Amino acid sequence: MEGFKKIKNIFLLVLILAIAISAIYLKIEQDKKNKLDLDQDKIDVTVGKDENLLAKIAGTGQIKKFGTYDEVKKFLASQSADVSNYSTMKGSPEAVDMVRPLATETNQTGAVPGSTGEGSAAVSLPGASNDFSKTNVQVAGVDEADIIKTDGNYVYAVSYNNLFIIKAYPGEDAKIISKIEFKSRPTDLYINGDSLAVFGYDDQIYALDIYQSFRRQNQYTFFKVFDISDKQNPKQVRDLNFEGSYFNSRMIGDYVYFVTNNYNYSIGAEPVVPRVLDSGVVLSEKCGGANVKCFSPNIYYFDIPYDSYNFTTISTINIKNNLEKIGGDVYLLSGTQNIYVSPKNLYITYTKYISEYDLEMQVSRELLSSRLSDSDRTKIAKIEEVADDILSPNEKKAKVQQVLERYLASLTPAEQAAYEAELAAEMKQKYTDLFKELEKTIIHKIAISGSSLQYKSTGEVTGSVLNQFALDENNDYFRIATTHNTTWSRFESAQKPSYSNLYVLDADMKTVGSLEYLASGEQIYSVRFMGNRAYLVTFKQIDPLFAIDLSDPKNPKVLGQLKVPGFSTYLHPYDEKTLIGFGKDTGTNEYGNTVAQGLKISLFDVSDVANPKELDKYLMGDMGSDSVALYDHKAFLFSPAKDLLVLPVSLRKSSGLNQWGEINFSGAMVFSLKGKKISYAGKIDHSDGGRVAVADYFDGINYYDNSVKRSLYIENNLYTLSNNYLKINALGDLKEIKNIELRLDSGADFKVIN
Repeated sequence: MEGFKKIKNIFLLVLILAIAISAIYLKIEQDKKNKLDLDQDKIDVTVGKDENLLAKIAGTGQIKKFGTYDEVKKFLASQSADVSNYSTMKGSPEAVDMVRPLATETNQTGAVPGSTGEGSAAVSLPGASNDFSKTNVQVAGVDEADIIKTDGNYVYAVSYNNLFIIKAYPGEDAKIISKIEFKSRPTDLYINGDSLAVFGYDDQIYALDIYQSFRRQNQYTFFKVFDISDKQNPKQVRDLNFEGSYFNSRMIGDYVYFVTNNYNYSIGAEPVVPRVLDSGVVLSEKCGGANVKCFSPNIYYFDIPYDSYNFTTISTINIKNNLEKIGGDVYLLSGTQNIYVSPKNLYITYTKYISEYDLEMQVSRELLSSRLSDSDRTKIAKIEEVADDILSPNEKKAKVQQVLERYLASLTPAEQAAYEAELAAEMKQKYTDLFKELEKTIIHKIAISGSSLQYKSTGEVTGSVLNQFALDENNDYFRIATTHNTTWSRFESAQKPSYSNLYVLDADMKTVGSLEYLASGEQIYSVRFMGNRAYLVTFKQIDPLFAIDLSDPKNPKVLGQLKVPGFSTYLHPYDEKTLIGFGKDTGTNEYGNTVAQGLKISLFDVSDVANPKELDKYLMGDMGSDSVALYDHKAFLFSPAKDLLVLPVSLRKSSGLNQWGEINFSGAMVFSLKGKKISYAGKIDHSDGGRVAVADYFDGINYYDNSVKRSLYIENNLYTLSNNYLKINALGDLKEIKNIELRLDSGADFKVIN
């Protein structure tokens, strides 16, 4: 019995760890130098896939389409993932964070070298300037939602629950034209001619009678469209509510591709399709004839064991034609982490893991199956023959494990010890055989054209993705940079270090080129794809900037690297031969550990890619200094034509070595990059000379009311936005032209104040 208890306790411990940790990273080996001789340790692993075991644990991953919504219900009822009939996420701020993407989507842009990567949706109006900045987007021609937009004449800006329409140009005459007040706080907006789309988390829907009738009480995201042809009197022309949390979106032409997630899902009498409400009425799942008040998407799933049900809905909304019905598709995934959108394709990625628990249980079964009695084997066969809607796959696995545990309990202590040694040896071998399969990024490619979505193919690569900017499409190739994170296992005595990879996939999402095992012990902090080049920043103690040649997609090569103190979390092209890096400086504490210090701007010369150089640098503040642009690329303003760089910053002055001090400046720092030199031009204060600010946690980032979130320019006027103000300063000498106070008032769902 003592041996039985020992075995049982081991299994219980493993089960608890598997539940507490969604995935445990596993074995890699390191024993050779990088063949490129770049002072990087190469990890040499012999990979021999055990396809049978992999299929049992991970499935094939092939996409399938449900024929009817009844098939979806049957599938959900029969599968192993936990299905709740009540969501506890209703209305709480913490609930919003539970469904946010795992990684803040910031850092790089993916535009053509030398371009700013700006969006193209804003169209200047008669009498407006044609010289104005657009949102710093990832791909030229693919607009991204933001909290501020301009058309060269008006500025549209969100502050708390208010959206202000401001006559912004010329700056001397700037004033608030109208204000739209929302009960629920807007997250972002789009501008397309005379159409203004605003959306955000709806925290008011829970009080509605119709919501009380929903058994599946999930979050909802509002999406409202306004006609702003009369800027003083905007009129709401569309009022939509999407079941689920907002994940991401893009706008191409007149269509917004709007992605929402539902992690908590009930079945039974509930509709299968995530609900869409139009003016408070649930849209029908049946579309026929001229009925445009409907939402009837296809639902796709994959041949994999699901850990949880995430309904990822991609809705297509024409914000110029409000009579066009909402299009879209729904994908049943285990999770959604990042998206990348080109003018023709939308890519969704998430990371899948094989847990040590699942692997150990499968190996244990393979070792013991031939040793079981005929009656035990018959019992296992009967368990597996039971229909999935009677016993889920997880329940079957648990019952089979009980049979194995009873067999192990019948062994002598010596036999149990021998089995443990055999299991450990087999597990070590499996880690080697399957190590690339244990942490993989799955990429789904979906063709987009107007309201049409067409699923194309899926691919997968080793490692996980930092954010959307580690993804890129170039001609018919898709490029992706990943980090294989530090791995550990109870069967190993030490952790195995992380390393980085870069993969090239063809139009069918098959890997055709790869560069693996870069920067042992480090992880990716930023990526920049520029035509046939990629620039990769990893970090542990110093900042290696890798220059990678992608001219031959089947044979990517590291051309050179530069090591400088600090790290860059964002890279932006100055031109084809020069990069701007923004991140943090580093230092050493009293224990000899590397610690982040103040903010750092770097200019990198990559004209000789074999020998990148740091041309210039500029340091700001001490330990604890911060910037929204470290986490959100849309807060980074750069104009090569104006040699202008503007960064929102909160600077601290340290009170001692390696200690955070008080904030001594909050606002925007302005620089000139003329002659490829970083020259400080001045700063714009939003703190009223050091006034203590109100904290504001919004959209996953900690702000203060005096934190500058965005900046833009129209002609020679610079506009900086915080929760408190929209300030207008002259670009030449930064002299203040106008300070527009953004007041907070309560109101109805929305109203216009002239």
